[in-house]
Amino acid sequence: MCAGLAVNWRDIPDHLIEEFSLQNRVVSRNENEKEIRFLFRDPVAQLPVWVDDRLTIVEWGNRGNKESRLPKTGWCRNESLEAGKWNWLKPQPVIIPACYGLEKGVWFQIKEGMSGILVKDEKNIDHVYMLTTAASHYYEVMTRHGRMPVLLGEVI
Repeated sequence: MCAGLAVNWRDIPDHLIEEFSLQNRVVSRNENEKEIRFLFRDPVAQLPVWVDDRLTIVEWGNRGNKESRLPKTGWCRNESLEAGKWNWLKPQPVIIPACYGLEKGVWFQIKEGMSGILVKDEKNIDHVYMLTTAASHYYEVMTRHGRMPVLLGEVI
């Protein structure tokens, strides 16, 4: 899977940083490279997503809202999506921008981003779920996890 990701801070417009109070997520990987980190364990789990050619910040999955009908997770197995198990939510494909991913304490580079789906809850609020697939041998050895994000234009 992917429990977190980082986006180059220059790739998130200032108005989104202000609107979603992302200032406390900005960290420096090194002296020349600032990034904004999004972790599923954050008090407010969010992800950046491209929806209809517009970048926005959306709630990441459903982390335990028992009143919601949404699946109580932040990930969607690509196999389940293809089998139609998410059709009742009318999922919309989205791109999740990222330059790094995080799984089990291991940061790995991402070239183009990853795939996700956008669904609406019963209050018509958007939620994004990260698509996953069976891990490649390298990814599983690197992260000790059997699932990996569906990456755009690459396989780790």
